[in-house]
Amino acid sequence: MKNKTQKKIVIWRLIDGKIGHEKQTLSLVNALKNEITIKTINIKIQSFLFSILFSMKVLKNFQNPDLIIAAGHKTHISLLFLKYLYGGKSILLMKPSLPCNWFDLCIIPEHDKCKVRGLIVWTKGLLVTTTNYINKNEKKGLILIGGISKHYIWDSESVVNQVKKLLSNNLLIDFILSPSRRTPKDFIVKINKISFKNLKIHETKKQNKNWLKNQMNKTKYAWITVDSMSMVYESITAGQNVGLISLKSKGKSRITEEVNRLKEEKVIFGNENKSYKNRNKPHAVTNEATRCAKYINKIFFKKVYEK
Repeated sequence: MKNKTQKKIVIWRLIDGKIGHEKQTLSLVNALKNEITIKTINIKIQSFLFSILFSMKVLKNFQNPDLIIAAGHKTHISLLFLKYLYGGKSILLMKPSLPCNWFDLCIIPEHDKCKVRGLIVWTKGLLVTTTNYINKNEKKGLILIGGISKHYIWDSESVVNQVKKLLSNNLLIDFILSPSRRTPKDFIVKINKISFKNLKIHETKKQNKNWLKNQMNKTKYAWITVDSMSMVYESITAGQNVGLISLKSKGKSRITEEVNRLKEEKVIFGNENKSYKNRNKPHAVTNEATRCAKYINKIFFKKVYEK
């Protein structure tokens, strides 16, 4: 619990334009708000050269940072450069492509198995903002569709058939299907041709930044294509029952191994389930963003606040 008399900790949050990365850094910032008094400055990073020019013109007018938080390979050099110029602790939310001990702290998902040196926090999945666990509507569900990925072979026909089977086996549940920016156009064409009373298709362009979070707050179930691991983690952390729409893997990888682990531990379920009727309760998941925020507070600011 933060101390109201504590001075504000200045955080520079680097943004690379990728939604997944922005969600992770925002989740950590939101968690830090509950631990310490902070002031956040969002800095859009387009390139290393941009960082240099931007720092010369704009950043010199900002308060120097206590923390600089970033995610994404394109932010690595900028993160180190800005730390060198302005100070503060550098925090990277991923397995870096540079040595870990170049950063003050790396927060890395356990499925990114690697031998590293430096200060590391290993997390179960990606950092996401926790949503409500209670008062979810058992007659509502989400179907979240990904698309082309490094780890799975996309098959629009197969995904459409799995969606049709899911709808047929759960006629008492009203589903909202949402594609993503990665979803191939031929899937959109095919899915719009099917007709089920318990299906509503939500267009990506109509989503605001809180749409998915709000839906996860309300709905009991989520059925997600296996390539969309960030959505899987977000749904799990939101306390939903999570099922997978399968795709053929391109081979063994850290992502496929993580999917298998989650299935073996019954955190998520494969598409062999015919309906949701006999599904287990949502798996208890640690709020990783909160855990990381508490750790940052402890090691960098040497103060632990007890509730």
